[in-house]
Amino acid sequence: MMRFPKVLIVGGLSAWLMTFPVSAAAQAPAAEYAPELVTLLKEQTGKLSGDLRHIQREIAALRADLEKPGFRDIFSGIGYIFGLFGVAAFVASRRKE
Repeated sequence: MMRFPKVLIVGGLSAWLMTFPVSAAAQAPAAEYAPELVTLLKEQTGKLSGDLRHIQREIAALRADLEKPGFRDIFSGIGYIFGLFGVAAFVASRRKE
């Protein structure tokens, strides 16, 4: 028995399913539900817009917080400076000898 690749089977099945007509109920919503759907969508859009603005404000505040140097940045900078002075002192002491 010959085995068909899965791609051919799936492709043939999807082509066969595409030949069936779409029902009238799936093509367009009923006319009596249209105003209710529009008002519901407008309410949800307004709520989502408000939530999105709130999230954008929080992200902006977090970014502003991240731009400020923290304790780790400050102490690492001080350590870097001490390290440079240590290297300079070492080089100066080696030159004297």
